[in-house]
Amino acid sequence: MSGLDVAGLLNRLVDRQHDVFQHAVQREQSTRAEAYQREREVRAEAYQREQAAKAETSQMRAEAYQLEKEARAEAYQREKESEIWQRLKHFSERSKSEAKWRKR
Repeated sequence: MSGLDVAGLLNRLVDRQHDVFQHAVQREQSTRAEAYQREREVRAEAYQREQAAKAETSQMRAEAYQLEKEARAEAYQREKESEIWQRLKHFSERSKSEAKWRKR
């Protein structure tokens, strides 16, 4: 083998090693980019779930507050009706008592 043949073989070997190295670097960069993109997607999904949970919690609190308001209003109305009923009952008894008193 002549010196030119050896030099040519060495150049081809170096070129091949360079190509393999460049391919490995590109593969690593691609893998990192994919991992970064996936991480961004996962974080975005987690953020969306968190926001949805917050919105649901807020809605549930609003509904609970509305139900509590309605229950208080109903309790107040029943209390007022009960007071009116008690007054009517008292006046009815009083009227009966007065009617009996007048008859005497």
